[in-house]
Amino acid sequence: MQDNAPGHSAKETIEYFEELGVCIMAWPTFSPDLNPIESVWNWMKDWIEEKYGDQYMTPTILRGVVRDAWDAVPEDFLNGLTESMPARC
Repeated sequence: MQDNAPGHSAKETIEYFEELGVCIMAWPTFSPDLNPIESVWNWMKDWIEEKYGDQYMTPTILRGVVRDAWDAVPEDFLNGLTESMPARC
């Protein structure tokens, strides 16, 4: 999934993806909710809130907590997001 950033729509990028057999999905304009990373961020936010609540964290501590949340994202959740992409677009 790519937006219309110049690097995403460059001829060289498109040709490279074609060489690799990467299927580029059409992404409706102004539809960030279709981007699977948004679901991942929400999962991580919920995980952090459940584990730490409203606890204050320094930027350094928060960085580590976000890494822990990233590592805790279940693989089957990620696989489900990937597999659901054709139906989302």
